[in-house]
Amino acid sequence: MLLTVTPNPAIDRVLIVRGFRKSDVCRVIERIDSAGGKGFNVTRAAITLGVPVHTCALLGGDNGRKIAALAQAEGLDGDWSWLSAGESRICLLITDPEARDHLTINETGPTVDPSDWTAFMELVWRQARDAAFIALSGSVPPGVTPAQYVELVRGLPPEAFVCIDTSGPTLAAALDLPVDLLKINIHELSAALGSAIDTPDQAITAAAHVLQRGPRRMIVTLGAQGAVAVDAHGAWHARTPPLDPISPVGSGDAALAGIIATLHHGRSLAEALRTGVACGAANTLMVGAGRMRRDDVMRLHAATNLIALR
Repeated sequence: MLLTVTPNPAIDRVLIVRGFRKSDVCRVIERIDSAGGKGFNVTRAAITLGVPVHTCALLGGDNGRKIAALAQAEGLDGDWSWLSAGESRICLLITDPEARDHLTINETGPTVDPSDWTAFMELVWRQARDAAFIALSGSVPPGVTPAQYVELVRGLPPEAFVCIDTSGPTLAAALDLPVDLLKINIHELSAALGSAIDTPDQAITAAAHVLQRGPRRMIVTLGAQGAVAVDAHGAWHARTPPLDPISPVGSGDAALAGIIATLHHGRSLAEALRTGVACGAANTLMVGAGRMRRDDVMRLHAATNLIALR
């Protein structure tokens, strides 16, 4: 089983608005609300791939109750830890599918006190006992320190395959943790290391440097340039043919689900990279984070170019 962990979930609200960039006043054609946050995105993509998955999230207030209800309505199996005060956030995606244009507005999230974070960690640790793979995805809410994030990671079962996808100060702390997989995008890696990284070769060099600090494997997503994977045995670059994307939001999470699904079946990191890139690309062809069609994944997997670079 895969356990996904979302420390800072949200109501993901998608507004379909034609021509929003060119107008001062626009009409919403459609509104779509879903349980959001990177862990939820990984969850729904994993379900599409047939991976058994359970999710944990830290929820607060009326927004938190709506997130739980949305997850249940979508068939996302989960357990929740509840804040003593505060509201879970709302993240807004305004998209014009015809123009292939979008705008994302993310709230920060509620401030979490130490007792609420402790309760959340204890929930995650309990659920992690039955998990072969654990994915900790996304930011932490205000009030949670990098040291508290590290405590969460260090309390996970040592036999589980632990994947981390985070950013900012928690990412800086995660660079020194001996996790099984660190998934990161090129912009986050550049910020964490304080140097510009623009090409697959530069990403591989940077990832190899990070592997000396803690993580056992790294995957760096590169947007339209695909992604690279690095471990002690080699480095690979995978890229799909050019696409006409509708929205890239959630593509990294779909990619992580594809990577885990492949590793879950005992395949190599190189093959996991190919599947992850195909899943990330398939996500761009739909509105909504972590959403993809299996037919698109299969078609893009066959068309993905995978190259061993060392």
